[in-house]
Formats: sequence, structure tokens, C-alpha cells
Amino acid sequence: MLLISKLLRNGFSLSQSIKCLRLLNTQTSVFDKIHHDLKIGKMISQALSHLDLPAVIFNQLAIAQEHGKMALALQQTGLLLQSQAKQKNKLKELLIYPCFILTFLVTMLVGMKVYIVPQLELSSGKNNIDIFLELILLILILMGCGGIFLIIKIKQKDEYQRALFLVKLPLVGQIYLSFYQFLILQGVGMQMASGMNLYDICESNKRFQKDSIHAHLATKFINGLVNGKNILELIDEDFLLPNQLKVILQAGESGAQLAQDLLLMAELKFEETQRNLKKILNLVQPILFGVIAIVIVVTYLIVLLPIYGMMKGMS
Repeated sequence: MLLISKLLRNGFSLSQSIKCLRLLNTQTSVFDKIHHDLKIGKMISQALSHLDLPAVIFNQLAIAQEHGKMALALQQTGLLLQSQAKQKNKLKELLIYPCFILTFLVTMLVGMKVYIVPQLELSSGKNNIDIFLELILLILILMGCGGIFLIIKIKQKDEYQRALFLVKLPLVGQIYLSFYQFLILQGVGMQMASGMNLYDICESNKRFQKDSIHAHLATKFINGLVNGKNILELIDEDFLLPNQLKVILQAGESGAQLAQDLLLMAELKFEETQRNLKKILNLVQPILFGVIAIVIVVTYLIVLLPIYGMMKGMS
């Protein structure tokens, strides 16, 4: 997506950009499929469906293409996805060392149970190690089952309900919230910049896939406005919409100035998403080392306390 946006900004057409990517990446047929879709007249937002991106991103690209902001949308969305991929790779690298230490500690506990404790004839130490190992195993099983249950639950929801669920998760919820708010604000800002009013935007977004974020919000706002609700009340009722949107609307601006404010707010949400990604990543390793410290302390207590008690009895 970033390469396409760069080529578009440098004056290449969509068709030429995809041709370049086909030449650069001959090991995959994805760009061949995209090129074929463009040749038969499909929109770029539809052709890019072969990249297996979330529906909310395809809706955003469709809005951008209609209003001449495709290069900007591709660039910003591509940067976020690239940042997300980099953070995932960095997370894997950060997890390698702590996981190795944890594995070593568990192996050491098993070795102590099998070889050291029997030689010292410490029955209480052996029992304590058994309890601790069972506790570690139970925690791992619960975490695994919880992770599987969470994935299944997320996949069963439609896009809008999935978004509401994700933004309420601990730690990562704020990342998802700022990401969705960025997409919503950027989409509305681009549409307003082309001269559309709020009602026209909602009518336009209703055509998107049913239960997608854009379609759900559009339907909700149309029904609310028809039933006499205030737009500020509708913003308050939806968790995905930022409070800053109310402040912008209450300022009384309209037209091009309102569109500019919305796009500026989208830029701020874009930067906030990147900051939140880095912040969460920086928390991972300290938490894991804290867990390792607890395991080390408990291991020493399991072995040393019985020995200390035995020595005290001898004296």
C-alpha cells in the first residue's frame, strides 16, 4: 500500500503502479489478480480485497477514491499496517529471551524435584515444588483456553460489534480505539471536503457492507436524526466516536473549515495510534521479567526454607 501511494504521488496511474509491483514481486499472484480486476473496470478499493485487509479499511479506500484522496489514504493506512507488522516482529524478538529464561527455570524446578530434593530428604520441599509446577501448568492452560475462547468470540461478531469488543480490552483497547477513530474521522473529513453534508455522507455510507462500521454508524445517525435526536446526543451514545468531534461541531464551523478540522483530528488520532503501539510494546518485557523474578524468588524459598528449618533443628 505504501509503494502504491508513493507511485501515485510521483505521477503514475493506478494501472501503472500495479504493473510496477507485479515486476517487483514475481513470487506472488496477488498483484496479478489486482491488475486483472482493474482491467475489467473494478475500483482500486475493490481490487485491493485480494490483500485480505479488514472491511473498515476497504470502506475507507472506497471513500478516498471517490473524493480524490487515494494516495493519502493508502499512505496513512499503509504506515499504520507497516508499524503494526514491525511491532509484532519486535514483540517476537522481545519474547525470545524471557521465554528462554522461564523455560530454563521450569526445567531447573523439575531437576530439583527429581535429583536434589530426594538427596536432601526434604519431603516438604518436594511437595512444594509439585504444587508450584501444578500452579504454573494451570496458569498456562487457563491462558491458552482464554486466548482460544477470545479468538473464537471475536470471529463470531460482525465488524461493528467486534470493534466495540476490541476497544474495551485491557492494554490494547486504546490502540484499537484510536485506530478506528482515525479511520472514521478521515473518511468523514474527506467526504465533507468534497462538499457533502452529514446526511449525504450517511446516505452514501449506507451502501457499504451490512454491519460494517461505516454502514452501522450511517444507519444509526439517519434513524436518530429522523426521530428528532440531536447530533451531539448521537455522538455521546457511540463509544467509537471521539469526544473531540463534539467540540469541533459545537464550534459552529461548516463546509471546508469543518472538513479541515476533521482531517486534522484524524492526523492526531493517526499519531496517537502509533504512540500507543510503541507504549504497549515497551511494557511487555518489564512485565515478563517481573514474572521471572517471582518464579526465581519462589524457587529459592521452596528449596532454602526447608534446608534452613532442618539446620535450625540440628542446632
